Amino acid sequence: MAIIGVQHIGLAVHDLHAACRRLETVFGLKYRDLRNDQSKGMQLDARILLGNDCWLHVVQNWNPESRVSHFLKTRGEGLEHIALQSDDIQADVERLRQAGVPVYQDRIFDAPDGFEAFVYPDQTPGVTVELIQPHSSSWTYPPDAGPVSNAMGLIRLQHIGLVVRDLSAACKQFQRLFGLTCQDFRNDQGKGMQLDARILLGNTCWLHLVQNWNPESRVHQFLQRHGEGLEHLALQTTSIEADVEYLRSQGVPVFQDKIFDAADGFEAFVYPDQTPGLTVELIQPHATSWTYPED
Repeated sequence: MAIIGVQHIGLAVHDLHAACRRLETVFGLKYRDLRNDQSKGMQLDARILLGNDCWLHVVQNWNPESRVSHFLKTRGEGLEHIALQSDDIQADVERLRQAGVPVYQDRIFDAPDGFEAFVYPDQTPGVTVELIQPHSSSWTYPPDAGPVSNAMGLIRLQHIGLVVRDLSAACKQFQRLFGLTCQDFRNDQGKGMQLDARILLGNTCWLHLVQNWNPESRVHQFLQRHGEGLEHLALQTTSIEADVEYLRSQGVPVFQDKIFDAADGFEAFVYPDQTPGLTVELIQPHATSWTYPED
């Protein structure tokens, strides 16, 4: 099995056009590539480019039999799946079968996005994982994409936040299922009530796994409300002070109205009441921050 990168992150929404307008209004993230050819004609799709060969896949679905519709009914809007690009999906699915891991309908789908297979949250730490191998009709990242935001200093997706109950167990699951290894274990955040690790995803971003037992933290509160799952996106910026001032000028609240100087960098947070169900972290790394290893 060889995962070569995260291709996209799925965002389930009630109203695609309203969600896209909100993301553009708040962050200057413009959607493109509107499509209506999936889920028996009961789905709308669009994507928002995130700067490092991956995108936010925005999905509105009203097919009661679909997993996206079920997610919306049970969880509301939010980050629903992560798509990991494979260089040999048949071998990857066979490896999962040999490990006794169920793949949805035990098959690989030939879909407009590519060859796809799905591992559902009962086998993972609360997240649907889509394995995808692109083909001739697949979306690709356009070489002339331009800047990520037309209003802020955003340059790329830095990481995806995944809330877990047991960090060690979650790391073992990702290793067993997908051959993805956790590294950079840390215990210096969350007032001593948090454990962190990350999984490098191949295209200068990572999955940030967080276990938190501080009842006052947003991470623990997410876990109490929803269980394990994808909780936030971190977008790297070159101008966090200007970005926060821009948000204030638009009347968008920032958590505690401040920029935090944290282990990961200078951070500011926009909460789900201002977005289609996800926390967005703005981050400007400093000298001691995690970086993506060049080797």
